[in-house]
Amino acid sequence: MSLRRSLPLWRVVLSTIVAWPFALAWAAQGTWVTPLPSQTVVASERPLVGVAIQPPPSIAGAEIVRVRWTFRTDVPAPTLKAWLCQDEFCLPLARPRGETLQFSGRSAAGRFRLRFQWPAAGHDTDRAMISGGQLIIDYRQ
Repeated sequence: MSLRRSLPLWRVVLSTIVAWPFALAWAAQGTWVTPLPSQTVVASERPLVGVAIQPPPSIAGAEIVRVRWTFRTDVPAPTLKAWLCQDEFCLPLARPRGETLQFSGRSAAGRFRLRFQWPAAGHDTDRAMISGGQLIIDYRQ
């Protein structure tokens, strides 16, 4: 091996020192995944407030980085309105699958809820079944 091609010791030490904080930040990251309970949304002018989804105690003190969600309906539901809420903060969801950084910096220990509204007019059925849902919280300690 040529001496010209090997890295000087000072570069190896410097790159290790610079990389160390990033390695610690990466190691402190985690993901919490939970299924969402199925629920029936009836036609109404008022939103249905879903069941509270409580994160596990193991992420107490953690901070949210990103939130992802997915759910499906048993009927075509172009007029279905949905919100993802944590405590009093609610985010309107444009699609049944997506991700957001809007919860970034908030406590990962707060309860979440999905809210749905199925407007009384504009569709053939008076109810929609929400199922197959999942909530994914990326967090850091």
